[in-house]
Parts: sequence; structure tokens; C-alpha cells
Amino acid sequence: MKMKLSVETISRLAGLGALAVSGALIAVYALFFWFIAYRGVGIDAIESAVARISVGLVFLALIGPHIVFGRILLASARSEHTA
Repeated sequence: MKMKLSVETISRLAGLGALAVSGALIAVYALFFWFIAYRGVGIDAIESAVARISVGLVFLALIGPHIVFGRILLASARSEHTA
């Protein structure tokens, strides 16, 4: 039995996947933040702050485009996206 996938279905799945990746990245950053902040991994407060900020900026640079493209794909699936 073959499934017919329309462009709208693929756009919706891709958009939801991009938003799911954003959620997963937020969860990984929260785990990293918890590990650095509360586990005492042998670094002082300044190095801990630098690590949290630098990794946070990298994660922000990854999460931002995923949210933007996910919203664009979901709007495209609803046929609301105008170029």
C-alpha cells in the first residue's frame, strides 16, 4: 500500500521537525546548565559563567533559524505564506 504525500504534508512534517529540534536543543542546554551550575565540575564561578554564555550563544544561533524555518514551513503547509 503506497502513501501519497502531498507538499502540504511534507511541509507540515518538516516544520514540526524543525520545532522539535528546537525543543531538543533547549533541553540539552538546560541539562548542560544544570550540570555546570550544580555539579561542581572543578571550575570556578567566572569560568562557569563564560561556559554558560558561550554555549548559550551557540545554541541560540542554532535554535533561532530552526524556529524561523519551522514557522515558515508550517505557514506554507496552511497556504498562508506569501513570498
